[in-house]
Amino acid sequence: MVMSLFSGVFVMMLLAYSLVPLFPFVYVLLRWRQAREGTTPDPRLGLKVALHYFATIGLHVMLAAAVAGIYSLVLDEPSTSEELLRVAAGLLVGGGIIYGVHRALLGRLTDAVGSGNVARAFAGLNVVLCGLIGMGALIASTVMLAEESIPEDAFKLAGVLMVVYLAGWAVQGRALIRMST
Repeated sequence: MVMSLFSGVFVMMLLAYSLVPLFPFVYVLLRWRQAREGTTPDPRLGLKVALHYFATIGLHVMLAAAVAGIYSLVLDEPSTSEELLRVAAGLLVGGGIIYGVHRALLGRLTDAVGSGNVARAFAGLNVVLCGLIGMGALIASTVMLAEESIPEDAFKLAGVLMVVYLAGWAVQGRALIRMST
């Protein structure tokens, strides 16, 4: 049951990234901003947006790995816990490779100075995504606390989601604030 629950969350996350047109939305927004400000169009804007987009996906896969890993530590069933820990390790390695490769490509193929708007846009996007998931988990946790009998596994999962994603929200928020000053 735990595996199907967790894999369902992971699949939903990937579908959200696939269905929500983040890449074209961010690209069009940044291209419009350049035109409005009258600056010279950046010929590498599409590349920067694409690399940040995939780095963002890698980051969120690593966050999902953290949720799976921590949740596996609080489970009472050893066999499910071990299986979930293996899933977490796989997600962490895969997400880390995706994130690391795209961050390295950003440094190698683009000018770090000229990609400030793109980096800020994706840091803001990560603040929103982490905040939405973390605050949703916070609300789910408080609702479960108000119930007569608390569903233990669901409460543990909501608590882990809350901790991981609100921590991610804080880290991304701090990065966004540093970029904006």
